[in-house]
Amino acid sequence: MDATYFRHQSDSRYCFSLDESHALIRLVVSKLISVDKIQLIYGDPMTFASRHLSLEMEIKHEDASFYYYEAVVNLLPMRLMYIFLIQIEDKNYYFTESGVHDKYLFDLAFISAYQFVGENYNDYVKENETWKGRVIYQIFPERYYSHGDPKKKSYVNMDWSSSDIRNNRNAFIGGDLYGVIDKLEYLSWLGVGAIYFTPIHPSNSNHKYDVKDYFDVDEQFGGKKAFKELVEKAHALDIKIMMDLVFNHVSYYNPIFQDVKEYGRNSPYYNWFFINGDKPSINPLNYRCFGYYAYMPKLNTNNVDVQEYLISVGEYWIKEFGVDGYRLDVSEGVSHDFWNRFKIRMKEIKEDILVVGENWFNSESYLGNNELDSVMNYPFLDVVSRYVQNQNNAEQTAFALDGLQMRYKDGHNRMMMNILSSHDIQRVMNLTHQNKDLSLIAYAIMMFYLGLPLIYYGEEIFMEGGRDPDNRRGMDWNHARFTDPKFFIFRDLILLRKDNVLKAGDIEIGYEKEIFFIRRTYHNIVYTLYVNMSPTNYIVNGSIILSNNNKGNIIYQNGFAVIKSYK
Repeated sequence: MDATYFRHQSDSRYCFSLDESHALIRLVVSKLISVDKIQLIYGDPMTFASRHLSLEMEIKHEDASFYYYEAVVNLLPMRLMYIFLIQIEDKNYYFTESGVHDKYLFDLAFISAYQFVGENYNDYVKENETWKGRVIYQIFPERYYSHGDPKKKSYVNMDWSSSDIRNNRNAFIGGDLYGVIDKLEYLSWLGVGAIYFTPIHPSNSNHKYDVKDYFDVDEQFGGKKAFKELVEKAHALDIKIMMDLVFNHVSYYNPIFQDVKEYGRNSPYYNWFFINGDKPSINPLNYRCFGYYAYMPKLNTNNVDVQEYLISVGEYWIKEFGVDGYRLDVSEGVSHDFWNRFKIRMKEIKEDILVVGENWFNSESYLGNNELDSVMNYPFLDVVSRYVQNQNNAEQTAFALDGLQMRYKDGHNRMMMNILSSHDIQRVMNLTHQNKDLSLIAYAIMMFYLGLPLIYYGEEIFMEGGRDPDNRRGMDWNHARFTDPKFFIFRDLILLRKDNVLKAGDIEIGYEKEIFFIRRTYHNIVYTLYVNMSPTNYIVNGSIILSNNNKGNIIYQNGFAVIKSYK
């Protein structure tokens, strides 16, 4: 038997504690082989050779290439020894750390069996209860709403609704934090549970990702006073606040970098950057920066002094303003060592702080209790975008979304920041070629999937926008957009996230013929999202609690329905 048909690793995403009493064990099995039955043989390492238990494993997930068998084991004792018994036709095989064997010598189990220590509760990856079920709404402050006439602001150089903003990276139209305060009641009514702000620090740009002062708020946005008031009023409405912290790089005009520019190697901050020479130079460029943008020099986060400085930034906004979470820009460009220290220090002063990285790829190495809680789930976007553009069918989509969950431990899956649009990528209406029904389908899938849904401002009213800067248009507050019946369907999808079924329920992803579905179960209540992208009509049973049609229990072409049932 070829051992490459099977995959497992202890103390990993394939073996981890769920709580103080239980561990989840996963065995990955290739679809190239036909298996009749798999049993988990487990017990106390001290007595495993002579006394062990067995538990049949079940297929809980699958993708295009693998089945994922799972079993939940009682962690008594807290140290576990185990192997897998695989039955194929009339023959038994034992899968262990040393490979696949026809026979197994239990007396030598201490050499080859898998082992797991689950007694250290600090290592458990748990869902953040404070953030559970919350829908996050991303606001680009310069473009959301202006408190007062923006034309009276001296720095504004373009009208709010000007079409020229679509091609102008240097446009200022006057949005501010007081404007967000004006719209907090709307956001609460919409069902928003948290606001994620792109950077609010002083900066020369409209996006503020070139930070000049980490300990201040740009006066264009209203300064610290506005932010303090915003946090307090948002908290009164049970809306959490997430800041965008940029630790990969700073502004060229940040005093720290300016000191290096003037004094070179004699500056105490010289080693805070990556400079090839005595002083930084733009022409020729001799220092590392974000991308190839000379105005954003890259910080050396391997440097302990830099680490302490940036940690103090995180501590400041929690202690002084009570922020609830951080989205961390270009987090993959920052050292693992720093994220380890940052996470520990933030949790010391706010245990339920949520730390989310901007990683665009498989981020297992950045996750864990020692680093990030979560990342922006761009692979989710890839799967959904292929589906709504008819590049992948229901089967391919089900396999892809189910497979994504196998990248991480359950606690991380439930905290992923799932994304369909942002200030960095095109809006969903552009993705779906201005089709509101397809946009609703994309967001329905997001609301049902494990994790925290992220809605970019204006998505709820089907705003359009291509790549940056077209996706950063001023929020359209035209009354007509808020009377569109499909706007209210979008709101209903958001409000569904407040239900325990979607907040905390188990998940099953699958397909039936041409129908894709996600089924969430909480105790005896079941919500199933059915999506039909085919030209064929299908009838489903149950009571529709949300649908983009009013034709009873029929899902029409490019349609979806949410069915409530009971176990």
